Amino acid sequence: MTALRLTFGAFFVSCLLLSSAFACEPSFFGTNVTLGGAKDVKNITGCFSPVEKLVRVSLIQILDENVPVLRKGAISGLPNLVDIIIENSSVTDLESGCFTDLPKLYLIKLRHNNFNTVRDGVFNNLPVTELCLSNNSIESIHPKAFNDIPNLSVLILDQNKIGYWSGEWFVRSPKIAVLNFEYNWITNIPTAALQNVNGVHYDANVNLNVSTNVYLNNNRIKYLSDGAFNGIEIFGWLFLHKNELEEISEASLGTLKKVDWIRLEHNQLKCIPRKLVEISPKVLWYMSHNPLTDECKIWYDSLKN
Repeated sequence: MTALRLTFGAFFVSCLLLSSAFACEPSFFGTNVTLGGAKDVKNITGCFSPVEKLVRVSLIQILDENVPVLRKGAISGLPNLVDIIIENSSVTDLESGCFTDLPKLYLIKLRHNNFNTVRDGVFNNLPVTELCLSNNSIESIHPKAFNDIPNLSVLILDQNKIGYWSGEWFVRSPKIAVLNFEYNWITNIPTAALQNVNGVHYDANVNLNVSTNVYLNNNRIKYLSDGAFNGIEIFGWLFLHKNELEEISEASLGTLKKVDWIRLEHNQLKCIPRKLVEISPKVLWYMSHNPLTDECKIWYDSLKN
């Protein structure tokens, strides 16, 4: 009996440490977890904080659970944490400050949940390199939500309900290589949409120059605003196929000088400006399933030959 009381007492103290000693409002209630670096811990109540059993944790994986809100301090102060994966767990809200003081963090993957807003203060100033928010219900993204993420390379937001693009995103996030916004509801690309994206940057980890690839296919884009590409000169891929584009004006191209690969299939384009072909000659082979005029078809064929 004494041993049982001691065991229960240790468990009770552990719960207190998780939920109150680090001043977090509980986000987890008997939640089943898979932890790299703490295999003996099978479930969590309260929050993830640097108590003895968790300081070596490198992976947090939560699948098919019920975690409605990640509250401030939900995952905090873990010096060895590399990956956070929370999938299909009914997350409806991410409070500012839910992830803090995680010096080795590389990946956050929050797929197949139900949150509709990305707030300021959730991801800012984290060392995260890959951020995957696919298959949620995201409609609203704060203008500063993706600012000040110095190592951010891959941002995946496909299959949400995003209806707009903001040129205010990505301030002081200089290493972006992939922006995936496929399968959303974006209707236009505004002026200076990529003004805060370098387009090409040097990656010391691989000793190479890395180009940015932008995936905007399978949206509802009808037009590109004048100066849509002001503020950027060179980048890698621009995928705009399977949208509703009726025109691409020369004015929309702004300061753009070179794109390695542009795809425009399955739109409503009748022609494209010569400047676009100069920027990306490969585009001529990615114009199928558009109602091109006969004049433009002849012109394209002459350029291909």
